[in-house]
Amino acid sequence: MKIIKRSIIIGLLMLFSFVPLLVRAEIKDPLLQKLVEKGTITMEEAESIQGKTKIELPKGLQGISIGALAYIDYSAGTTGHNETNFNKFSLTRGYVNIKKDITPWLKARVTPDITQITNSTNSQKGDIEVRMKYYYIDILPPDFGFLTENDFRVGLGHNPLLDFQEHINIYRMQGTMFQERFKSFNSADMGIGILGNFGGKLSKELQEEVGYHTSYSGRYGGYHIGMYNGGGYHATEENQNKVIEGRITLRLLPDTIPGLQLSYFGISGKGNKSTDPEWTSNTGFVSYQNRHLALTGEYVQSKGQQDGSDEKSKGGYSLFGDFKIPMHDRLAVTARYDVWDPDNDSANNTQNLFIGGISYKIYSSNYLLVVYEQLHYENLGYKDDKKVQVVFQVSF
Repeated sequence: MKIIKRSIIIGLLMLFSFVPLLVRAEIKDPLLQKLVEKGTITMEEAESIQGKTKIELPKGLQGISIGALAYIDYSAGTTGHNETNFNKFSLTRGYVNIKKDITPWLKARVTPDITQITNSTNSQKGDIEVRMKYYYIDILPPDFGFLTENDFRVGLGHNPLLDFQEHINIYRMQGTMFQERFKSFNSADMGIGILGNFGGKLSKELQEEVGYHTSYSGRYGGYHIGMYNGGGYHATEENQNKVIEGRITLRLLPDTIPGLQLSYFGISGKGNKSTDPEWTSNTGFVSYQNRHLALTGEYVQSKGQQDGSDEKSKGGYSLFGDFKIPMHDRLAVTARYDVWDPDNDSANNTQNLFIGGISYKIYSSNYLLVVYEQLHYENLGYKDDKKVQVVFQVSF
């Protein structure tokens, strides 16, 4: 009888010793767990509180994500190829990214951006106003053989080359990419396009080796082909022409050199003038990435440009490198060198742009960048433009 009583007591003690574990298994909130363990509230009260804290979003807010991207800039130097001085603080970008998963196969993005009015004849000169940068829907069809993660995009969307480049050269905060800097085209336009990957995506391990997790992680590369108005996102349509733009990217050795990609980008259409000036472009782009560095080389030959201001043959090349400091991968050294000839048929008009500096990764996509920039003109009598720049990229 004593043995039975002792067994009952031991059993009860063991049962009571497991109560906190049972509470932890049922009550997920650590604060509520601790209150139950201390006897401040009962388990029933904790379950009641936990049930009330489950807030369901209204249907219209489900599937929505909101983020922001801003460049807070201080620059000083000379400009206008005549040594005109400037010294100013600027907010050079102010995105609010709103994305919505409407259904598993239908998504949308709305991105307003800020710009400052600089037209000297406008009475609102100096005002910062909001304009639309991206506004499109993504219709996601199923995989079709080798073409995977396909996306049919309709609306005001990305230029097929620039968004791809900006996921490799992360310093858009400093200024525009090579061809946009020299006014060949800008980063968005109204139209339709289809984009996707070749052969699925790189494995997570290979993506970590390359050093990124983006939509441009096709195992064998990817594509983006579209038809657009041709004027860009901040110009009215001045003719009836539609421009064809496309990028094809190949990752030839995904298992041995996953960071190496070769890309071709082409444009065929008319410049944005009622006279329909010719506008064609052919670009070769090579890139290599790993956890510690990013390298790119770009070569272009084109005729005319997006705004239709001329039909001259032009071209050039750009080299870029970003190197993380050993033993301190938050700190990196970056450099870029562009050569641009705005008229292949004329001599002594080439422009050479050098950009170099250091960046510090504060957290996630939040960076502090300090750079020096110098633009040299071969034109007789032109002075170099020079700039020292400090930029803080805010992203959340």
